[in-house]
Amino acid sequence: MNPVAKADTLAAPRLPESPPTMNALLPLLACPVTGETGLTFEGDPAGEGLIRSPSGRAWPVIGGVPRLLPPDLLAPFLQAHFPDFTRRHPEVEAWLRDAPPAEPAVLETLLDYSFQHVDLADLGMLVDDWRATWDRFQPGLPPESFAGETVLEVGCGEGRHAWLVSEHAKCLVGLDLSRGVEVARRRDPRPNAFYVQGDLRRAPFRPEVFDAFYSNGVLHHTPVPEESFQAAARLVRRGGRAAVWVYGLDEMRLTYRLSHLTFLRPLTNRLPRGAQMALATGMTAAVEVGLWTPARVLERLGREDLAKRIPYHDAAHREWKYKQRRMFDRLNPPITHYITREALARWFAGWSGVEILNADGQGWSARGRR
Repeated sequence: MNPVAKADTLAAPRLPESPPTMNALLPLLACPVTGETGLTFEGDPAGEGLIRSPSGRAWPVIGGVPRLLPPDLLAPFLQAHFPDFTRRHPEVEAWLRDAPPAEPAVLETLLDYSFQHVDLADLGMLVDDWRATWDRFQPGLPPESFAGETVLEVGCGEGRHAWLVSEHAKCLVGLDLSRGVEVARRRDPRPNAFYVQGDLRRAPFRPEVFDAFYSNGVLHHTPVPEESFQAAARLVRRGGRAAVWVYGLDEMRLTYRLSHLTFLRPLTNRLPRGAQMALATGMTAAVEVGLWTPARVLERLGREDLAKRIPYHDAAHREWKYKQRRMFDRLNPPITHYITREALARWFAGWSGVEILNADGQGWSARGRR
């Protein structure tokens, strides 16, 4: 029997008919350039429009998603993905003409993860899988614990974990650098859920406006993870809380350490995307033969106990694209850091109730109250 069949065939969730309104998001927003508040919106909240700042800057809303990237990232992003938008809205093009050049690794992160989250997207509602990864990343902190709060997810990607939290939160805002927010928006039209494309280091939010933030597997892909954490912390009110899961190699399982392919990263980071995809495809095929096929054979023989001992047996019944994507994710991130327990303790210096947990031998889970 396929152990993930239930997750793969879940029907789309029953969601409220009323879509999110941009006016409900505006009180949380601030200009990512100047920090000014009082932003306004014009257009279709489920389609295209503009968010304007009092100083005259205008940011795109495309597909119901505010694109509140700073100008050095917004200009090349629009050119690469939505060139027609600036032709329809010349006021956006006008203020972006003098945009400075983007930091290469950050722009590459934006474009690479946009490819991963859109072109290689997991479009199914794999809710059981999302909950299982949440419980592994955040042991003892269920999505239900955010009930009634205004919550920020830092690095929401395609919105897998945001979907779990928005069911309970008063308001859930998912922030991501990439186009993953487009998939998240389509999956989760709940009226209390908003998805924003932006750069955490120049976050488009007012300070101390959230009750909590969480981040699962993202901060270690930013240029300076501690600075990114502190940027998110400034968005949380006094007495609010944070929960993060990050890569770590110390005290971790050998299979987890090997899965990160750190010995290949110096090579794969230099490869063009096509070569990375070819390598990911070949390595996925090798793992299919060496691990996942034996796991399925053992299950058919009634030896699920042995099948579960095979590393990453949980993916044995997934579709090929899902497996290929997981492998590609190990090869392509332009920036990757491995965080130590000591570093996490520094991040949370001055916070109360701090816990730093070895998350089942697969990274660090840390949380505390500001």
